[in-house]
Amino acid sequence: MAVALSGGVDSALLASLAFEVLGQDAVSVTGISPSLSSQELDAARELSASVGIRHLEVETLELSLPGYQENAGNRCYFCKSELYGVILDSPELKEFTVIDGTQASDDVTDRPGAAAALERGVLSPLRMFGFQKTHIRSLAKQRGLSSHDRPARPCLASRIPVGTRVNEKLLRRIETLEAVLSGEGFSVYRARCEEDRLVVEIAATELNERKNEDWRTRLDAVARRLGFSERWLDLRGYGGAGEPILEALVRG
Repeated sequence: MAVALSGGVDSALLASLAFEVLGQDAVSVTGISPSLSSQELDAARELSASVGIRHLEVETLELSLPGYQENAGNRCYFCKSELYGVILDSPELKEFTVIDGTQASDDVTDRPGAAAALERGVLSPLRMFGFQKTHIRSLAKQRGLSSHDRPARPCLASRIPVGTRVNEKLLRRIETLEAVLSGEGFSVYRARCEEDRLVVEIAATELNERKNEDWRTRLDAVARRLGFSERWLDLRGYGGAGEPILEALVRG
């Protein structure tokens, strides 16, 4: 069994279970491309090492696909199709069944990647057996997995609005900005980027707790150096309802 391992809690639980049952007949696989942050790659490596499962890192070339670059709303289809194709075509994994971390809480009707999984015969056991996110986190905690309370961090391309072309330069800029946010002590955040425009979202509770705003000046300096002429903070916080409430990252 080959577990498509992203670094998040869902695929982490699967990797742990697969190794417990199958031992050396289980492997975790992570696709390496500019859309995967170094943070997520480190998380996948650390998880695999702690579980004991063999970890393969395979290069994926979704950024070379016109459909992925165009980012017309179905970008994830091209990404997952590329990933699963590379896994299934790997000589080392010819006899392996491929599974992913899609779970019962996920709305697959809004997930083009789920269509790619279906086309490729990739199974989603957490979804098949009705595992919800809260149950998954609870089981991961019981099994001592470090990712049990880790915030979800999808690929870097998810920060780019539909209609804005995806390229490696923009992905690297996003990764740099989010590394700054992580270094400032935030855990739930997004750096939503277009070519010249940045909108930062941070969990409202974290934002409200941060009394010292020096971090905004430091982040703004990095964003300015990266070439963003518009630099905003969304005061609703990450996932806030309604229209954006934008304030300049550095006021005044």
